[in-house]
Amino acid sequence: MAQDCEKLSENARKIFDCIKVHFPPGPWNKPNWQVDGMVDDNRWYDLRKSADRKMLIEKQKSMIGYLVELRASAYRKKSGSLDGFTRRRFSRHIQKVVELLLLLNDLDFQIETMMDIVDAPVT
Repeated sequence: MAQDCEKLSENARKIFDCIKVHFPPGPWNKPNWQVDGMVDDNRWYDLRKSADRKMLIEKQKSMIGYLVELRASAYRKKSGSLDGFTRRRFSRHIQKVVELLLLLNDLDFQIETMMDIVDAPVT
């Protein structure tokens, strides 16, 4: 079930703080993220909303596939086949996209399960 939130919880905020580094300031030093949980990746995504989180997650998955395809194509062009391609390391760019994808998945899980409520100490 899709879960939205009006405000990021404490644990979700910690994850969002890690996500912010993947959205550095643009050419005019304007940040590509907002404190309330929004990020700009060619359009604004509100990470408090399930639909926006899912769209951004799918976009990152597509980016990973595209980058791997480019590397495989270049490797095949250079070597004549894909033999040995799986033993090659991934580029730093692919690693950064994967890191963002995992953080987005963590944030989605945090919001969907409302773990802050479950983990909150009883007073």
